[in-house]
Amino acid sequence: MNIVKKEQIPYPYLKKPLSVYTFNNGYKVVLAKKDSQIINISSWIKTGSINENKDNNGVSHFVEHLLFKGTTKYKAGCFDRAMEELGGIINAATWKDYTFYYINIPKEHHKIALEMHSDMIVDALFPKEEIGPEFDPTGKMPEEKRERYVVIEEIKMGEDNNWRKVYKNLNNIMYENHPYKREVIGTKEIIANISQEEIKRYYQTFYSPNNITTIVVGEFDEEEIIELIQKNFKFKDNSNIEKCVCDSKIPELEIKNPKTVYDYADINTGFIMMGALCDSAKNLKETIALDLISTILGDGKSSRLYSELIENPKEPHYYQIDSCHYQFKDGDNFFIEANFDANKKDIVMEELKNHLEKLQNITPEELKKAKKRAKVNFAQESEMVADIADSIGYWATVCNDISLAQKYLNTLETIDCNYLEKIAEKYLSPNKIAVSLLLPKGENNETV
Repeated sequence: MNIVKKEQIPYPYLKKPLSVYTFNNGYKVVLAKKDSQIINISSWIKTGSINENKDNNGVSHFVEHLLFKGTTKYKAGCFDRAMEELGGIINAATWKDYTFYYINIPKEHHKIALEMHSDMIVDALFPKEEIGPEFDPTGKMPEEKRERYVVIEEIKMGEDNNWRKVYKNLNNIMYENHPYKREVIGTKEIIANISQEEIKRYYQTFYSPNNITTIVVGEFDEEEIIELIQKNFKFKDNSNIEKCVCDSKIPELEIKNPKTVYDYADINTGFIMMGALCDSAKNLKETIALDLISTILGDGKSSRLYSELIENPKEPHYYQIDSCHYQFKDGDNFFIEANFDANKKDIVMEELKNHLEKLQNITPEELKKAKKRAKVNFAQESEMVADIADSIGYWATVCNDISLAQKYLNTLETIDCNYLEKIAEKYLSPNKIAVSLLLPKGENNETV
């Protein structure tokens, strides 16, 4: 594995630029210098539910669990115990666009941490005894509580979460065909029956060097780190394997058929989520604008929704309310969500749609406050080694362009009230959003 390119990329709030290495197999390494007694090592894989289909939905998350279950060199549990004994913190996460694995470790132990981390990434074995036997998830659960059981229990817990139900139903009507339509965690039926061969095939397809970026943040010798990486990241040649087939990934940047969907449960209050589709995360100016709109509309106690509907309501009927903006490679999501008095559902829907219309009038004071908060949040991403690694991983994986980070603050300054109002009209008009409601079971339940 040879270096074919080295770039120096300035990064906000860091004294030294990032060193970005590209190897002949497409693998990338990003090194960020930061005075710290802790080193963060992470590998970001450009795969998540975006690369799944109806038959293997949930495999990305399942693979994340199974990567900790042993390699040729280390048995299951060795990596976890070794890192924890050295004072390390390890974890992983799977989302729609990526899966990542990280270690926070005292810097004196970075060599063994990097060696074990790389071994886990490039030589996962997926032992059958760790996966567990296939079974019928509607029947009796297996006596051996292996990883299938663990993930299915996680799915069951989500099924009892009211917000999860509302989001799942909304996500399903926002998209027509894109893989974002499905839940990242998958289904009980698929996880209970997916074979070891299919799991390996997914891993061999998407855990390829050109799909992986390893990030090291902290105080270290750069030449030593690169030598360690070249020594330990020994990728296997999987060019001859049968590749996994993905669903169509044509971006959907607007909801083609906005509608309202109702669901019912044994609950006492109502839950609502309104959702909109927007352009991709790499559209930096629009992405920042949507963050600012979310701050103004419903993020925090000084937001419009909280101030008017929670703190100073004409008639109180909300228990919780906020808005959020999710950034994705193939198009962002914008949500408003509220927990409310279920008897007031019609009033709630009208009030929330009115607030969307009011985004056509944003004041300079609101914009100034939102920009200040954006600057604080952006600066905080460069304080801890783990936060720096996460932000670099986001720019490299979701946006596919680390240099966008350096353009953030200047782009933020170019945004005015008129631009925010145009973005709100473009994406957040009431006729462009889908709505999901979860209400108490009763005699007058809606059927649509």
